[in-house]
Amino acid sequence: MTHPVLQLTGVSKRFGGVQALQDIDLVGRAGEVHGLIGPNGAGKSTLIACITGVNRIDAGEIRLRGNRIESLPAHRRARLGIARTFQKIRLAQQLTVFENVAAGLAARRFARASGWWSMLAPLSSARIAEPVEQALLASGIADLADETVASLPYGKRHFVELARNLVAEPDVILLDEPASGLTDDERERLSVLVRQLARRGTLVILVEHDLDLVGRSCDTVTVIEHGRLIFNGAPAEAQENEAVIRAYLGSAKLARNA
Repeated sequence: MTHPVLQLTGVSKRFGGVQALQDIDLVGRAGEVHGLIGPNGAGKSTLIACITGVNRIDAGEIRLRGNRIESLPAHRRARLGIARTFQKIRLAQQLTVFENVAAGLAARRFARASGWWSMLAPLSSARIAEPVEQALLASGIADLADETVASLPYGKRHFVELARNLVAEPDVILLDEPASGLTDDERERLSVLVRQLARRGTLVILVEHDLDLVGRSCDTVTVIEHGRLIFNGAPAEAQENEAVIRAYLGSAKLARNA
């Protein structure tokens, strides 16, 4: 059993009179796909914002590789290896797919630079091209490298954003509803890509409403409802858990992990 890459203990967050999160515990390990699910309004996006540093927590601890990070700003957490995608895709629309993914490589270089002189040192075109091309190939969009993002269907843009994060080699990546707008074939490719990320040793936290995708892709599932933890365990166990079924009003169950 590997040591946790990311560990949340008793994480709580309040917005005025609303308790958005209450005593959330989560343990994520290298090479794991960890599903984070719950009904609309459960607090999933708030928890992502707390992990990435957009929101400061009111109580609890967040540890990355054993070190507490809850007091660090978002850019420091990104520098330490936490990346995320967004429900509303954030890409440079008029740049090519290659250029957008290369921006992820530049962001990694800036974040991990040991001094201003190394940040200013130029990257050769070969050193840019090789990792970007590998990320495009792994994401299944190598044939789109010269296309502008604005010309792509919505589903393809998800894979551009994934490739941009893939090239940055994060230790933890939070995918916020990456299957939104995807075709069935694209969802299958997404499932494969998520597993590929995990095999590289990345902790993938998958926030998704597609419960079939979660069941097929995830090793562990954390379920929250009204900001409270109601389940943590294997997807196959989650589909039989009464609290989880009740949270979804019996409208869906997790597919067994294939």
